[in-house]
Amino acid sequence: MYAPQNSGNLTCDNKSVLTRTHWPAVWAVIAAGIVAAACVGKLPPAIPLLRQEFGLSLVAAGWVNSTFNTLAVTTAIFFGALAGRYGALRFCGAGLVAMMLGGLLGAAAAGETMLFASRILEGAGFIAIAVSAPTLITAASAPRERNLTLGLWSTYLPFGASLTMLASPLVLATLGWRGLWLVVVLMTLACTAALWRSRRAYGKARRGTAITLASMAQALRQPGPWWLALGFGCYTLIFYAIMVWLPTFLVQERGASVSAAALLTAFVVAVNVGGNLFGTWLVHRAAPRGHVISLAFLVAAACACAIFSSALPDWLRSLSCVLLMFAGGTIPAAVLSGSQIYARDASEISGIQGLIVQVAQLGPFFGPPLIAMVVAHAGNWEAARWVLLAAAALGTLFGQLAVRTERALVRPAAD
Repeated sequence: MYAPQNSGNLTCDNKSVLTRTHWPAVWAVIAAGIVAAACVGKLPPAIPLLRQEFGLSLVAAGWVNSTFNTLAVTTAIFFGALAGRYGALRFCGAGLVAMMLGGLLGAAAAGETMLFASRILEGAGFIAIAVSAPTLITAASAPRERNLTLGLWSTYLPFGASLTMLASPLVLATLGWRGLWLVVVLMTLACTAALWRSRRAYGKARRGTAITLASMAQALRQPGPWWLALGFGCYTLIFYAIMVWLPTFLVQERGASVSAAALLTAFVVAVNVGGNLFGTWLVHRAAPRGHVISLAFLVAAACACAIFSSALPDWLRSLSCVLLMFAGGTIPAAVLSGSQIYARDASEISGIQGLIVQVAQLGPFFGPPLIAMVVAHAGNWEAARWVLLAAAALGTLFGQLAVRTERALVRPAAD
């Protein structure tokens, strides 16, 4: 096994190392991630309208919603390898184009077949952006600021999804769901233009490299990326379990109105962005990634017990939910900033990122159905805590394994 280089040794091109971060280029990539997340967040509020117009069953609507997860679970590593071979900038641009085409097809959909096809295109575009963006950010960042810029990248999903969820009621009421799709297409077009204007700042990441399957396999044989990916999968299980089932829990168990439950859920998801920023600050200040991950899971475990405890007052249970999402928000910053330290070359970041994305999608793929089965079997929501506690316990373990792996990387460099 080779000894991976740290973030200070990765170069943005073959000639020199950046001394200053090209912030417009970094923000252009983050904006691309935010519009990709908007494609995730736009669908749940529009599902009632889609079901009414196309006569979708509840199961069919669920499959439309899970298209992104299904694609990511099966193809993200492959997408990451392609991004390394053909160039992160080309791949990210292709992802934005695919999202625009998918959005236009969805806006023109006359039936559920076209709607499914549009979501497949959007899903492919989302994965392409998710696996290629960290390489572009690394290329446009000075070595000393890569933890910061990659940590900021971690905000793209909760920020884009929560912003879309909050704006959707107004847009749906005025423009309808087709109008919402077109608004996201226009936002994607603007991000594509911003990415193109900053293309020179991405250096070597603009071009592909002769990366081989053997080289990619060698990069993925390291334990470190797997510990980060598995920890991220435990986090996404908790995150999506809360996001998907919190509205139902509030309406059925606490007697909240549908609108109040939706607003509270959007607020909880938005709080996750604050956790992303706090995690970014911690990693930028050289806090060990594994310790950040483990501590966040310990807080999440305590909060999960409080959320599903009928003996506690509602205000304390709500506060625990907010705290869980804030603490959990530090995990993406720690994980997504870690791919750089296991790559010999910037082109391998996409492959490692593909592994992280693919394993992470196991959380939303299995988490919500598992919660539903446990709650249905037990006949009460308090049983849901055991699923979250199991995920938190495993996540804590993976965090500590990540600490040991990174320490092993430092020792040879020091020697």
